Order: sequence, then C-alpha cells, then structure tokens
Amino acid sequence: MCDYRCDKHKIEYKDNYVVSPCRARCRKCKNKRVDGYSNPDHISNPFGYLYLFPYICNKCSNELELCKWCKI
Repeated sequence: MCDYRCDKHKIEYKDNYVVSPCRARCRKCKNKRVDGYSNPDHISNPFGYLYLFPYICNKCSNELELCKWCKI
C-alpha cells in the first residue's frame, strides 16, 4: 500500500503506529474509518488513551494522493 505523507509528516510521525480501530470521521468522504495512531506524548488520565487521528482515511489519502496528516 502506498503511504502518502508529506516530507514533514514522514519525519514527525515516523514512529507512530495504528493502535485503535476506526473511531474518527474522514474529512473527505465523511465515513468513520480513520484509525487511531499511537501518541508518544500521551500522559496518564482517567478517561483513557489519547489517540492521534489523521484528517483523512487511508483510502482517500491513496486515491487523492494527499498527506493524511495535513489539514485540508
């Protein structure tokens, strides 16, 4: 699978990995299929883990050839 990320985000999110099933909405297709990624800056809290979510899903990122982490 192609990974469309800009140079800035390839460096910034190089160590992040998917840890959550789809919980966020894609800002392009509006479907709830954006995976949650690990958050290295996570601190303990009583409400659970704080995931990082890209702006668009992998499918839209690949089809549109856009970085999924850049604001749209």
